[in-house]
This record gives sequence, structure tokens and C-alpha cells, in this order.
Amino acid sequence: MGTPMLKLWGRVSSANVQKVLWVLDELGLAYSREEAGLHFTANKTPDYLLKNPNGRVPLLEDGAFRLWESNAICRYLCNRSLASKGQPERASTVASRLYPENSQSRGLVDQWLDWTLWGITAPMVIVFQQHVRISEEKRDKQKLAEAEQQANELLEIINQQLLRSPFLVGDELTLADVVLAPTVYRANVLGLEGTKAVPLQGWLGRLSENASYNRWVAVPLS
Repeated sequence: MGTPMLKLWGRVSSANVQKVLWVLDELGLAYSREEAGLHFTANKTPDYLLKNPNGRVPLLEDGAFRLWESNAICRYLCNRSLASKGQPERASTVASRLYPENSQSRGLVDQWLDWTLWGITAPMVIVFQQHVRISEEKRDKQKLAEAEQQANELLEIINQQLLRSPFLVGDELTLADVVLAPTVYRANVLGLEGTKAVPLQGWLGRLSENASYNRWVAVPLS
């Protein structure tokens, strides 16, 4: 029996879905996608909630196996490609670059994946919501200013790292870059001061040379 096709649930405007789509493209994996989230209400149905009790996106189905949380899905896809002999050789090669098998390199990638979740994501959700989803007259200006200040301070941590290497973990693109990119792209489009530094602009320029980044991440905000 062949490897079952992957199914991804989620809307393409979601930053968390975008990073998974990018990984799927990088690995060259076949998959189908179902719209869910925001005005696509499939994620609120009883069937979906049995698969993901959080009612959020993304959700990955690999045959009977279900997995939610975007960073966990990105790790899983790389590990799946590394472990499965039925995968194309390209998938295994790219997976070993995105999620290195060397324990120290992988530890550094995991460090940035975890930092993205507890660090810059929280203030950037507020910044994004206030700028994109809330009309100007209804914005909480104090809340927005505080979130922008916090986001700018965290963007400086990224800038300092990019002074040391062209990507977050060394000389090549890894999951660290893929997972962080949608959030930083939004910060850049929304004009946050922290994105204007030379290291971060250089990093965004290098990412823009990647077709999957342009396809899924560098898109209009909505």
C-alpha cells in the first residue's frame, strides 16, 4: 500500500498555515488542502473538533494520524521525510537541511521555533489585529503602541542573530527561518521600526529568492 496523501486544513491567509505550506513545498510532498478558519467554518464542525479540540488551524491528517500545532506539524513533516524510505530522495535531503540531524544544530532550530511561539508571536498578533482586522476609529491606540514596542524589542534579538549568520541557524535556510518568516514579513509590511535594520532587511531579501516564500508568505495581508 502506498503512502497516504497528506491533508492540510487551513486558510492560506493564516501565518500558521503559511509556514506549513512552505514546508510541504520545500519537501515536494503531495497533499490536499481544505479551507478552514476565520470565515471558513469547517473548523467549528463536530467532526473537525474530534480531530482538533481547539477548533483552530492548521490541522494535518496523514492517513488516520492527526496532528495540530503548526510548529509540531513542520517538525513532523521533516522527521517523516527523514524516516520514510518511500519518500522521494529530494524530500529526505531537504528535510535534513531544514531540520538538521546534528543534535546541536537541531537544538538551535528548536530554540527559535519555541521562541517564536512565546516571544514575538503574542505582540505581533495584537499589531496585526489592530492594523488589519480593526478599523482605525476602533483601534486601541495604547494597546497597539505597547505591542509595537514589545515587537520592536524582540525584532532586535533577530537582528543581532543575523549579524552573525545569513540565516538564523547558519548559512542555510532551516525551519527556524520558515517558522519565523510569516510573522516578520507582517511586521515589515506594517512598517515596524525593528524591521528596518540592515541585517533583517538582508534576511528578508534572501528569503525573497525562495519561490515557496513568495508563493505563500509574501502575499497581501488579510
